[in-house]
Amino acid sequence: MVNIHCLTILREDEFRELKKDFPHDNELLHSIRSIRYCKAEVFRDCILGTLRVPEKNEKRTPQVVCGFYLTDKELFLIEDSGELKHWIEKKEEQFQELKSPDQFLLKMMELMIENDLLYLLHLEKEIEKMEDQLIKGVPNNFFSVLTKYRQKLSELDAYYEQLAMIGDLLQSQDGLPIIRNTESWNRYALRTERLQNHVHLLRENILQLRELYQSQQEAQQNKIMCILTVVTTIFLPLTLLTGWYGMNFVNMPELQWKYGYVAVIVIAAITIIFEIIYFKKKKLL
Repeated sequence: MVNIHCLTILREDEFRELKKDFPHDNELLHSIRSIRYCKAEVFRDCILGTLRVPEKNEKRTPQVVCGFYLTDKELFLIEDSGELKHWIEKKEEQFQELKSPDQFLLKMMELMIENDLLYLLHLEKEIEKMEDQLIKGVPNNFFSVLTKYRQKLSELDAYYEQLAMIGDLLQSQDGLPIIRNTESWNRYALRTERLQNHVHLLRENILQLRELYQSQQEAQQNKIMCILTVVTTIFLPLTLLTGWYGMNFVNMPELQWKYGYVAVIVIAAITIIFEIIYFKKKKLL
């Protein structure tokens, strides 16, 4: 157990031992069995919920996973990994002047998105680099990298939407004594909505990049099919010529002509040259 002013960090087993002191403990215990998203539930005497903060990198593992139980006197955080305790200790100075538990929760959630705009700008630059690479030529691992960015942006989109919902919910609790400053929660909700809008723009860029990739793939396939068609067309008269003289009838005069073999070669060469000139004029080669 870790205790800071207005804050207590508990392991799940410690929370279970003290659960008689917490109304609605069953709702929180049920939620923290498998924390998959951020949420908050408001009751008359408490607010409880879960937080799942994703890593700000290509990994899809969460940075922080915890449950919270907020009263008018204290904020309880429940987590077993120790990551949250370490994170709060590093930022302890920023919590010193806070006077109420809801301000502590708000400050913690603000710090969790503190540098997210910089991370989104980094993603935007990486996506622009991918676009430049695609214009020059399709890299071997292009689609797999594009898929990773798409998945990460989908995760962030859901994350910011959940945080915005928490902010909207808590800023609407004007008559609840647990929430001391609803305006601060309103500003937090607006901030997360702006981050979500930025994510939407990046997802549109990813979609356009994917369409461009598919267009280039289709154009490359069409080019290959065009070349195969031209090659087939070039050799089609030769196939007819060899098939014709491959019949070997007795009365075919060319079979006995001493220049027949050479004549066939000349005819074949002239045919190929004529077809190549024709296809180049039509810009098919």
